[in-house]
Amino acid sequence: MKNSTPRFIVMTSSAKMPGSVKSHYRNVAVVETDQEGEPKMISAHARHCVRVVKHYGPQHVGKTDRCAYNVALDDAQAYAAQLNAEG
Repeated sequence: MKNSTPRFIVMTSSAKMPGSVKSHYRNVAVVETDQEGEPKMISAHARHCVRVVKHYGPQHVGKTDRCAYNVALDDAQAYAAQLNAEG
């Protein structure tokens, strides 16, 4: 049973960085799904993924709430909520 309204979700994944980078980085993205399931990866080719709406790229994971990862995650959640509210 397919629902025709799109659903926007926030996905994160670990980012691949060169060996010289010792800190942790993660990808953040807003993804549109077909509402039949959740995608397993951040890619337009993944099953249940209609498109990647916005990809924030690799973000540094720090120890505070002001790190780039947390800022991007907050922005992505607000953007997904806005898109879901629009219908």
